[in-house]
Amino acid sequence: MRRLSGVAVLLALATAGCEEPAGEGERRADQLEIVQPAIGSNEILRETLSAAPGHELIVADLVLGPDAIGEPHSHPWEEYLYVLGGSAVLDVEGFETQTLNAGEVATIPARTVHTPRAGPSGIRAIVMRVHDAGDLLSIPAGTP
Repeated sequence: MRRLSGVAVLLALATAGCEEPAGEGERRADQLEIVQPAIGSNEILRETLSAAPGHELIVADLVLGPDAIGEPHSHPWEEYLYVLGGSAVLDVEGFETQTLNAGEVATIPARTVHTPRAGPSGIRAIVMRVHDAGDLLSIPAGTP
């Protein structure tokens, strides 16, 4: 995996607005190209944590269509959800159902059954979890 140093990232950010105005039919610097992944949970990063041996960080780009409903499941560790677009209906066992809109964040407690649900326009979100290396990513509801 290719990594950028902090200096390279700062240089890229500093020069991002230094382009000439775009002509007709050209993309302007402020019009970012956005990746459109497949429907579902698309793993984008799985990294061993040097500060926590035996653990890994897992990040996924979640895309669900309008009113989509997934299977109830849990995870051995907390799950963090950041909604990029659309909305999520957060249905977590033991908690009131709530709707999260773009820009909102939720933490789903460890070992708590939850059901992924998209709002009426679908959802695009980033999902983050830390796991013991080798743990199942998802545990179906009803599994001991």
